[in-house]
Amino acid sequence: MHSDNPKIQTLLTLGQPSQYPWPDYLSQFDFTATDIPALLNLFADEDINKLPNERPEVWAPLYAWRILGQLASVEAIEPIINSFDTLCHDDYALGELAEVIGMIGPAAIPTLTHHWQKHGKEEFSYVMAMDALCEVAKQHPETRDQVVGIYQNYMTKPITSAHSLNGLLMGRLLDLKATEAIEAIRQLFSMGCVDILCAGDLEDVEIRLGLRAKRSTPKPSFVDLHKFEDPFEAPDSAFIINSDNDDVFDDLDNILSQYGSDESILCCSELDGFLAALACAPDTIMPSTWMAAIWGGEAWMPEWDSEQTLIQFSGLVIKLYNGVNEDLDRGVYEPLFLSGVDPHNELMNVDDWCDGFLRGLGLWGELQPQQIQQLKTCLYPIRHFCTEDGWAALSLMNPSQIQSLQESIQPCVQTLSRQLFRPIKPAANTTHIRTGVKVGRNNPCPCGSGKKYKKCCGLN
Repeated sequence: MHSDNPKIQTLLTLGQPSQYPWPDYLSQFDFTATDIPALLNLFADEDINKLPNERPEVWAPLYAWRILGQLASVEAIEPIINSFDTLCHDDYALGELAEVIGMIGPAAIPTLTHHWQKHGKEEFSYVMAMDALCEVAKQHPETRDQVVGIYQNYMTKPITSAHSLNGLLMGRLLDLKATEAIEAIRQLFSMGCVDILCAGDLEDVEIRLGLRAKRSTPKPSFVDLHKFEDPFEAPDSAFIINSDNDDVFDDLDNILSQYGSDESILCCSELDGFLAALACAPDTIMPSTWMAAIWGGEAWMPEWDSEQTLIQFSGLVIKLYNGVNEDLDRGVYEPLFLSGVDPHNELMNVDDWCDGFLRGLGLWGELQPQQIQQLKTCLYPIRHFCTEDGWAALSLMNPSQIQSLQESIQPCVQTLSRQLFRPIKPAANTTHIRTGVKVGRNNPCPCGSGKKYKKCCGLN
C-alpha cells in the first residue's frame, strides 16, 4: 500500500471525495503518464480494502481510477474491466468506472466486448461493461455505430434471466437514439425478459425513439411485474386498496406524515391527485421518477426506520397508482376528496387533491399545442383550489357556485385522460413546450423493487 511516490502519498490522505464535478487532478497534483504504474498498483492494492471504513486511505483507489481516466491510460483498460466482477457491488465503482473507461476511449471496446461475451458473471458486472460501452460512444461519437452494433449482437442471443440488464440496455439504446436497433429491441421484448421498470415497455421505447406517436394499448401495470425479493415481502392481498378500506389510507397517511417534510405529499388525498395527474399524462412516467417526487425529490427522500416500511409503502402506492389508472381507463374514477370541516355547509375539501394534481403535472414531458389547449380547459376548476388567483375568485363565490366547481373536477379529469390518450398527428414545424422537472438519484430505489437504487432505476 505504501509508495515512495509523494503524489500517491497525498492521495492516501484525502479521504472521501465529492462526486461531481471531478477536479482536474492532473493540474492539481501534477500527475503525468510516468505515474501510471504507481496508480495501477494503488488501484489494485488489496490491503486497502481490509482497512476500517473511517480510514482516509480506503478512498485512494477511487482517486487512482479517476486520475487514470483523466490520463486516458490505455494500460488501465484491462485492470479496470477485470475488476468489474468484484467492484459491481461498490456504489462508487458502479457509478464511476464506466465514465473512466469512456475517458480512455475506443481502445477499450474489444476488452469490453470480450468481458460481456463471457458467461457466468454477475448481472451487474455485465451492466458495468454495457455502461462503459455507452460512455465510450458518448465521449467518442465516431464509435457510436460500433457500440450500437455490439448491443444488437447481444440482443440476438441475450441472457434471458438478466431482466435488469436487458431493461437497462433499453435506456442505453435510447441515450444513443438507436432507431436502427428497433427490430432487435422488439425481438428482445417478445422474449419477456426486459424489466419495464427501467425504461418502460416496448411502446414507451418506440415513442421515445420517435417511431410511434402514441400508445395503442393501456399503459403498463407496474405492480404486475414487481417482484419482491425481500424477506419482509407481504402477500399481495395486503396491498389491495379500495374505497372502503379506510385502514389502508390511514396507514398511508401515517407514513406520509411521519416521513414527510414541507416539500412532500402529506396525505392520501394529495397523493391521489398526484397519481391521477400521472395517469392522465400522454406518456408513461416511470416509478423511478415519481416515487422520489412524492417526497419532493432526492434531497427530501426519507431515512426509513426499516426496509419493511419502505417495501410496504412502495407496494401500496403502486397499487393505488394502478387502481387510479384502471379507473380512468374504465371511466369510473372518483377523486379522493376530504370531507369538509365547516359544519354549516356540505362542501368537500378538494384543496389537497388539487395540490397533488398540479404536483404530478410538473412531471409531464413535452406537449404539443393542441394538448396544451386541452390541458388549460380541463385545469380550469382545479386551479381555483390551489392557486392564489383561484382562491381570490373563490372568495367572491357563494357555496353553490363553489360546489359546482368542485363537482366539475371529476369530469374534467376524465376528459383530460381520454383526450390526451388519443393519437395526435403532429403539425409541421410545431413548437414543443417542456413542463417536466428532473428528479435526481437516490440510493434506496423508490420504485420499491427491493433492490438498491444503484442496481435498479438509478442506472438509467
